[in-house]
Amino acid sequence: MKKRMKALAAIALSVCMLAGCGSSQKPAAPAESSAGGEESQAPAAAETGGEEASAGDTDFSGVTLVFAQDLSTDETANALSEEIIKEWETKTGATVKFEKQPTDYRVWLTTQFTANQGPDVYTGIIYDITADYEAGYLHNFKDLYDQESPYDTGKAWKETLPDSILERMYLTDNDVPGYPSSTSVVRIFYNQSLFDAAAVQVPETWDQFMDVCQKLKSAGTTPFAFPNASKDDLSWLWFNNSVCSQLNNDLVEKTDVSGNGFIELNEMVKAFDEGTLDFTSDSIKDSFDLMKDFSQYWTSDYNGLDQKTAIDMFIRGEVAMVQAMSTNLTAISANVGDSFEYGVMAIPVITTDTNKNAMGKSVILGGQPDIIFAVNKACESDPKKLAAAIDFAQFMSSPDVQRRFAEGINRIPLSTSTQLPDRLSGFIITEEPLRLAYYTGVNSELRDFFCRGGQMYLEGTYDTDAFAQYVQDSFKTVFDTIKAEKEWSADNNYGLDTQ
Repeated sequence: MKKRMKALAAIALSVCMLAGCGSSQKPAAPAESSAGGEESQAPAAAETGGEEASAGDTDFSGVTLVFAQDLSTDETANALSEEIIKEWETKTGATVKFEKQPTDYRVWLTTQFTANQGPDVYTGIIYDITADYEAGYLHNFKDLYDQESPYDTGKAWKETLPDSILERMYLTDNDVPGYPSSTSVVRIFYNQSLFDAAAVQVPETWDQFMDVCQKLKSAGTTPFAFPNASKDDLSWLWFNNSVCSQLNNDLVEKTDVSGNGFIELNEMVKAFDEGTLDFTSDSIKDSFDLMKDFSQYWTSDYNGLDQKTAIDMFIRGEVAMVQAMSTNLTAISANVGDSFEYGVMAIPVITTDTNKNAMGKSVILGGQPDIIFAVNKACESDPKKLAAAIDFAQFMSSPDVQRRFAEGINRIPLSTSTQLPDRLSGFIITEEPLRLAYYTGVNSELRDFFCRGGQMYLEGTYDTDAFAQYVQDSFKTVFDTIKAEKEWSADNNYGLDTQ
């Protein structure tokens, strides 16, 4: 496996959310093929300072673990977690103190680790877990990945993960900060009843998508609720990432210095400085033009519309489509009830009929390692506690537990041994991975720049050329700061030769 650049943390998609909302669902979700090579996993037995972590036959009586998970006030998710934790306590004799943080989870974690009081086991998303590992807080899972899982026997733990997820988890060939148990996927939710009334079919290509929008509008239906009030209303970022990626796939090959198929922050900065990544290029401006054309089918108040309100409009049947995550499925299902049938689809494929640069494949939004279980490095001083912490992480990410979280709160499992419930079939990953996160994941300042500039572009304050230059200038501002902080330059090849 090729070496992963440590700058991965900064470039991972920030849209991958930690929690889902749970319940069962009824709709007609269009089938979307198999998990795109994306399997997923179960845990591994671990040798820990002379003791072997094993399932079932290991007595952890007397061990107390502190476990933290960012499910905030999601009572359904917390109740399911507590139920599963109790099962592990009964199985092993150990005690788990479950920390539920209704406030800022990351602030709390940072404070805990700084005071040498961090939880023994906790969950996080890839860029947070990576940062914590590089800060020296976490146990290395590398040897565990090479061992057989005690809860999914017959293969090494690493063999239970999809290749794309596995690549993300290896920071280097010898550094693995945790184990991911789920992901979340962005989809377009559509109202099948409104589609039927307008006599339209679920589109597969961008041209078909625009035609569907026009027919819905002609039938008196608002096609799309598009929230764009702030950088936290992610549809503008999601759509632009997909559309721009579909028209600029060659940038991955040109930018990917390491050859691992993903674009690290170093590589993006280098490409920008060398002019390979240029937001004033025709192909990128074409993507902006497509988004501007698409905007005629949104609600008129899109720049003041937030994500929750957009989803509520969809639930009430006021719009035909809205973009949301798999974690929104429960709330949508529960509130739609029997009002109408609905399904989900990926962002349609842009073909060469629309743009000569189109790669002819859609791009997955989301699909990053999520709900990653990590173990505090401090546990290494106590072999029995470390063995317990590892076994707990393995149990909580096991195929059976992943299945229960998929059924209960619609997390997309990452275990090859876990079958998706029928209601999640539309969330199976069939698209190309998003290898180059144009606007998300770099930092919040850049996201804010892009959102505010996009608002002005959509309102007509900027034309396409002016908006493209605005994005270019914004990237320069951000990247100049990053280069100064990390001491990256052409002279040291942006740190690429030393990582």
